[in-house]
Amino acid sequence: MAVTRFLLILGMLAATPQVFAAGLFGMMEIRANSIESIPKWVNALGRTRAENLLEQCRNGGCTGKHKDWYELVEELRGKDRYEQMVAVHRWMNRFWYITDDRLWGMGDYWATPGEFMDKSGDCEDYSIAKYYTLRALGWDDDDLRLVVLRDTVRNIAHAVLAVQYDGENYILDNLASQPLQDKYIKQYTPYYAVNSTSRWVFIKPME
Repeated sequence: MAVTRFLLILGMLAATPQVFAAGLFGMMEIRANSIESIPKWVNALGRTRAENLLEQCRNGGCTGKHKDWYELVEELRGKDRYEQMVAVHRWMNRFWYITDDRLWGMGDYWATPGEFMDKSGDCEDYSIAKYYTLRALGWDDDDLRLVVLRDTVRNIAHAVLAVQYDGENYILDNLASQPLQDKYIKQYTPYYAVNSTSRWVFIKPME
């Protein structure tokens, strides 16, 4: 994992102007306006577009949990952004956590929102479903990032959705009942983040 991350950083530095900024979890961020180096995310984006779940529901073509999701989106339209964020976070966190090997028979599969609502999923699947729900509510893509990181307490890889709201980064984590500001979360070290147009890697600031 360390070698892969190092190569990703080198590739981003070579391919794009260097854009350093104070970022998530107190790290320095490097942003590149390309997502091709994250193929699982590119694949999930394509399958979600093909799924076209929101339009299906709008035309009366969905039932069950898909319909419940559509009704949630319609209920939250026009409401306060913070209220939307909290409601989406809580609604998605009701689903059971199931590992990819049990659910899909493979080590790492990034599900579409429809697949997640049909079968549940693991950490990145919660994050993807929350990402698309907030996008359906009109949130700007620049305010949303799926973040792959290391949980240094459990010593495992994990994924969350980072949401920028009112000048703060809120972390929507399937392990937490409420969105929390990143500055209060000390056990997470981000590897990379991605949205529909850009990707970020992170470097620990010099002491």
